[in-house]
Amino acid sequence: MKSQTRSHSAGFTLMELLVVISLIAVLAGLVLASAGGIMKKIKRDQIRQFMAEIEGGLEDYKVDNAIYPLNPPRDAGSGGGGGGGDDLAVNGSTVLYKNLSGDFDLDGKVDEEETVYVERLDFWSNSNQGGSRKEPETRRSVPFGDGYAVVDPLGSPMRYLAAPFGTSEEHRKERDKIKQKNPTYDLWSIAGANPNSPDFSDESTWITNWGSN
Repeated sequence: MKSQTRSHSAGFTLMELLVVISLIAVLAGLVLASAGGIMKKIKRDQIRQFMAEIEGGLEDYKVDNAIYPLNPPRDAGSGGGGGGGDDLAVNGSTVLYKNLSGDFDLDGKVDEEETVYVERLDFWSNSNQGGSRKEPETRRSVPFGDGYAVVDPLGSPMRYLAAPFGTSEEHRKERDKIKQKNPTYDLWSIAGANPNSPDFSDESTWITNWGSN
């Protein structure tokens, strides 16, 4: 008479399954947190590269015009790189667009007689060009008021301040009036900070041309 043997397949107990699921959840959380940090660093590096392009364009502009593009005059307290209102600095993004893109007449396209100081800054290059192609994933300019504004890789307007350059007391007062930090110009990105936040004046998260952050 043949004896019959019953095979028992090895399996996980409920406790073992819970342990495995918990470990997977922890690992997934670590991966997601790491990915978020990596993406943030990538975006900040992109902002720095873009700012370097703008700074290069501003230097070329100064060579041709003997002066940096200036913000329109504004009353004291209109805002600057270290506090106060932010409107003048935001409007500086339209100053950058008009003077560096080659689209001086603000029709969205590079003008034939204008110099392009920063490539692909004009709105035409940052749109779908009348439906002929897909819009760029990262825009460099967007419609703003009656014209266009230069935006960082996160989509926020670049901030720019420039009063007339000089060493006289009058020039210093003009820079103080708009809270300009550098004697030449201030250029910065808020790098995703919320302008409506109470701690928006905290510059530690910004990327600026007057600090190391």
